Amino acid sequence: SVRGQGGARDTRDSDRPREMSSTSYSALAQRALVAPNPKHHKARSVRASGGRKYQWWGSSATIGNSRSAEDLRAKATAAAKEAEAEELPPQEWAKEWRGSFEGDADALKSFMGEVTSRLEGIECRFIVVGDGGILESVQPMPGEARFAELGPKGTCCTIASPTKEFEAHVMLAKVREVALARSERGGGRIYAIRLFGEAGEDAPAKSVMTILLNGLGEGGVSDEAIEKWESLAECLPGA
Repeated sequence: SVRGQGGARDTRDSDRPREMSSTSYSALAQRALVAPNPKHHKARSVRASGGRKYQWWGSSATIGNSRSAEDLRAKATAAAKEAEAEELPPQEWAKEWRGSFEGDADALKSFMGEVTSRLEGIECRFIVVGDGGILESVQPMPGEARFAELGPKGTCCTIASPTKEFEAHVMLAKVREVALARSERGGGRIYAIRLFGEAGEDAPAKSVMTILLNGLGEGGVSDEAIEKWESLAECLPGA
């Protein structure tokens, strides 16, 4: 302040309450988040799913004219959600390769032969869904598929263990399409070979058989098994 000619005190901007600019507030907020003063600020936390905890610091006093500690908590909550989103697998990871074998039994025989030879020794889960039951069996993939002509029924593909304690039979005439599908369920990744039959007018194609890379053991599905499974995509029609 300065005094005029009559000695009266002249009030200038320096005596008025100063409003905090948005830039100053942003700097203060950042300091409160990363460099708290334990004498004046109490630590609070926001817990995200998975047990992670994100801390923020701030008093309950208003900052500036209209900003409060609630702004800081909102920022910390947003940061927690963003961190969780970054850990999720990308949406494009789920994928399906599909090929039609309708009317081409020889191509389907060739594909089934590639399945057994490329996945030989890899533990797989065989799944067959019936009208009133589901059968599942986990077996190392045999290294060879056998084929037999059964007259009007067409070609039967047999995948069997050397001791024949495990046998899976597929009537190739019932298979219209084959899909290689990878997806995620319950936190685990699934790699499937799906054999589909004929679709109805108002119904999707029925599953004839599904073969999964078995990932329930220790360590899950190996990189080598995944690479061999992915290589089957080049054996589908149109690849």
